[in-house]
Amino acid sequence: MKVCIVGSAESSISLAPFQDPEWEIWSCSPTMRLLPRIGVAFELHKYDRTVEPFSPEYVSWLNDFDGIVWMMAEYPQVKNCEVIPYKALMKKYSPYFFTSSIAWMMALAIEVADEISLYGVDMAASTEYYDQKMGCQFFAQIAKKKGIKVSVPPESDLFCPPPLYGVREYSHEWIKQTCRERELAQRRNASDASIQSGKVEFQFSRGALDNQDYMVKTWLTKRDEQEYCTVPKVEVL
Repeated sequence: MKVCIVGSAESSISLAPFQDPEWEIWSCSPTMRLLPRIGVAFELHKYDRTVEPFSPEYVSWLNDFDGIVWMMAEYPQVKNCEVIPYKALMKKYSPYFFTSSIAWMMALAIEVADEISLYGVDMAASTEYYDQKMGCQFFAQIAKKKGIKVSVPPESDLFCPPPLYGVREYSHEWIKQTCRERELAQRRNASDASIQSGKVEFQFSRGALDNQDYMVKTWLTKRDEQEYCTVPKVEVL
């Protein structure tokens, strides 16, 4: 069985084998309702129609989807809802690497597939996706040990390993890139200081201009009209 796991990263989502019937398409996130073909859906967040991502359009699609919808609990309104065997999977693989929907999907795919491909899955950001990427890499290693072929398109950096701790500090590339990072940080800090200084100058100038407008409209008109205020005459030669 060939399982293609499809995410939502635009870099490679369109390259997935939607037209090849040998591949069963698994997907997650609200964008899956827009895919050309999907056989199995995953919605592992708590079903709550008052919060994102449960828009009315997505809820309607999810409730009426003809294939299996793997979820974390039983929801009768989803006609083909199945509860993912998360306890069994945690017992088998430990609880440490289920860091994303894709990780759960990979763990389940390992149970049934002899080949797994991932499209639209990059997790390239250095924020929350960093931990999520490591979860996917863990299950890719599990699959490999079981003789399951796992692949991603060259547009994805999902399986690029992180720089080796300690070893990386002796790498020419690490030294160069961290030096560049410090340079950019210094420029950012200088720009931020300039922005803050500009904000102070702007507030002062705005206040001074408002005050000057008051002076022009209040003093430079009425004072000349007062009897005791004399204005020097200019003699024309």
